[in-house]
Amino acid sequence: MIFSTIRNMLSAKRQQPRLTCRGKLWQQIQRELRRRGGGHQESGGFLLGKKKGATREILAFLPYDDVDPNCLQGMIVFDGSKMDKVWARCRAQKLDVVADVHTHPGGYGQSRIDQANPMMPEAGHLALIVPNFANRAYGPGEIGMYEFRGRDGWLNHSRLGWSFFKLTGWY
Repeated sequence: MIFSTIRNMLSAKRQQPRLTCRGKLWQQIQRELRRRGGGHQESGGFLLGKKKGATREILAFLPYDDVDPNCLQGMIVFDGSKMDKVWARCRAQKLDVVADVHTHPGGYGQSRIDQANPMMPEAGHLALIVPNFANRAYGPGEIGMYEFRGRDGWLNHSRLGWSFFKLTGWY
């Protein structure tokens, strides 16, 4: 009896997604990534929202080049001294940075540069990678989903798909 109760509790915990977003907003974010990258260079941004327990809800997108206009150089070279603009936006909208997203030219695997330079070097931060310069709308299971663990490196959650990142509403 006790073991089945524990098993049910663990199962319920596993089913709770770590990240959620309205499907329509996720499509808009990818269209904006595609537009800003022009189909031939990386683009990205901060995903702003609310933290609700272990789940983070994406409510807004702040492109990297709105914060640092010179960061899109084929690859992303972001000037961290400009983060005050991110924090000001978060304060104004009463949101947090819940993740970041950027595109890659091919697949969604993390590069060594990605691994060595997390956009938010804080344990628990989530980083998403959309393949093929976001040439179409990609859903969970088709994108890279990584969690920064500080000195312990990164956890790859990409294979968890929809159980890790849930899109709600119309998609």
